[in-house]
Amino acid sequence: IKNKGAFAFISSKMGSVSNIVSGGAPLYRASKAALNAVVKTASIEHGAHGVRCFVMHPGWVKTDMGGAGADIDPTTSITGVRKVITNALNGNLADYNGKFFNYDGEELSW
Repeated sequence: IKNKGAFAFISSKMGSVSNIVSGGAPLYRASKAALNAVVKTASIEHGAHGVRCFVMHPGWVKTDMGGAGADIDPTTSITGVRKVITNALNGNLADYNGKFFNYDGEELSW
């Protein structure tokens, strides 16, 4: 199938139902889980036309939201996300469409 582009959506690991190991932030988690469900559905609808739809976790980033104690700086996050998107555009549809990725390219569970 000819590459028709990619839609990469920024979500969060907190939206992964299979990775819930602590309490807190139920509304934030629910909003990210809902986004993940929408993207998974879009991947089924548009993947047949060569469009890759996938979700990205940018990492726990040192920003106003993430705070000074976060794991990575914005440059690390952005560089990683851009690399995953580039790989998705150049890679096989099945390797990216309908999947959930960490900023470093690790595939995450839903």
